[in-house]
Amino acid sequence: MKITVRSAAHQHTTDIDPTLVMDAREWDRLGNVCVTRATTALERDLLGYKKEHRDHLSDMFKSMAATNRTIRRVLEPGSEDPSSVDALALARLQLECLFALCLMFEGSQHVDCYTQDRWRKQYVRYLLLRQETMALPAWEQFVSETPVDLIRLGLHFGVTQAQMSTVAFQELGKPLPAGITEQNVPPFPTPGKVIGKIADPGKRRMLERLYMNYVELCSFAHGLGEANLLKLVFDKRSPDGRMFDGIEKEKKFNTNVSGQSHRISFLSIAQSTAELTKLYPSDMELSVAASNAWNQLRGASLFTKAIWELRTKKLLGILG
Repeated sequence: MKITVRSAAHQHTTDIDPTLVMDAREWDRLGNVCVTRATTALERDLLGYKKEHRDHLSDMFKSMAATNRTIRRVLEPGSEDPSSVDALALARLQLECLFALCLMFEGSQHVDCYTQDRWRKQYVRYLLLRQETMALPAWEQFVSETPVDLIRLGLHFGVTQAQMSTVAFQELGKPLPAGITEQNVPPFPTPGKVIGKIADPGKRRMLERLYMNYVELCSFAHGLGEANLLKLVFDKRSPDGRMFDGIEKEKKFNTNVSGQSHRISFLSIAQSTAELTKLYPSDMELSVAASNAWNQLRGASLFTKAIWELRTKKLLGILG
């Protein structure tokens, strides 16, 4: 699916208040409340989702909270340390979690796809290690033993014997057992492919708008031009760094690195919580947590305001 500026842009009719000052620590507090309320909600039964499904969704929220804490630690050195720019790569990770959760909330089959894809990657890693150590005497036992725990994990995730045999066939050329036909373990879709699997028009529009930011943040994970330039600006040993005085560096850091990292991370947690309210519509504590978070976010930038108007305002209803 091709996402363009024309398809993703949200036309604003009102501006934000540029004098508003956002408190990153308050955002952290509200984000933690969102995660607590979300994981508490997921302890309760949910139609179509087994406990294992809900446990995995809960783990994703906890993981986002952990990444949010890591972002804060990475940003602590400020504009004096070029490594602080890596917070933007972590912010991208938060958006990926939001995209994944948006799809998993569509049905438990997507949770199964996620866990089975995880198993396939673990199995391929095992096959690679075994293949590379076959001629090493110290690894003889490892090479000869059946990976019982890995097979059990696959069966727990619903991976069939046919799928396990298919992975060995695809990766090693090992013939399929008699009577077994090829059966793939489908990959979990990347953010761009998630969008095409979403039926709700409002949710899809929101993800299209978020995707533009996701693509931009990929530069910081792939080591592309903007990421490298910012690191040079914040490196006092670099000639590029000496071109800016302390005030200019601080402004660039607050705008391009710290502000964006905090905003993306907090939005990812808050929007995941708001999306979960659709599955637990009677959970008022969950809805209040999402609403309180978005009371901060919706006026923080034109970007967050766009997400609010495209999707979240309707999700949270009268609370929003």
